[in-house]
Amino acid sequence: MAEHALGIEIVTPEHSLFRGGGTALVSSTSEGDLTIMADHAEIIGDVVSGTVRIDPVDGDPISIVVHGGFLQVTTGPGAAAGLVDGVSATDRSTRATILAGIAERSSEIDIPRAEAAKARAEAHLAELRSVVGRPSDAEESRDTYVELAEAEAALARAEMRLATASPIGMH
Repeated sequence: MAEHALGIEIVTPEHSLFRGGGTALVSSTSEGDLTIMADHAEIIGDVVSGTVRIDPVDGDPISIVVHGGFLQVTTGPGAAAGLVDGVSATDRSTRATILAGIAERSSEIDIPRAEAAKARAEAHLAELRSVVGRPSDAEESRDTYVELAEAEAALARAEMRLATASPIGMH
């Protein structure tokens, strides 16, 4: 019997990054930072880009870079069944699930690839910023601003990946 257990899942459309038991899940939402532990209140919310930390039952904390997504926490009979050994369908437990469009374990970040992505984003931003404000038709100007926002987001993702992959950025 594993009453009051916490089961954690972090998934993307491509694969599962973590599936198992833990003592805590720490994430950032648009409402602020959030720590989920066993017996947490049920919630559904957003996850903003940042590092999610999992404190597994055994072993060192695991950091996962998440580029936005959704969080669902369910507490009740059998919530963590299938995630935590020994939890039955009648045991009160908690399941925390993060669904992310893009996520990766910090330990698996390809630093040279992230540095190259950062350099590409910086070059593209410099190019776009040189044309912003020049006289042009309204549609072309709108497209340039959309492209500028996308390039800024790409730079932010690359910088977050690099900060999280380095020992200083680890939580």
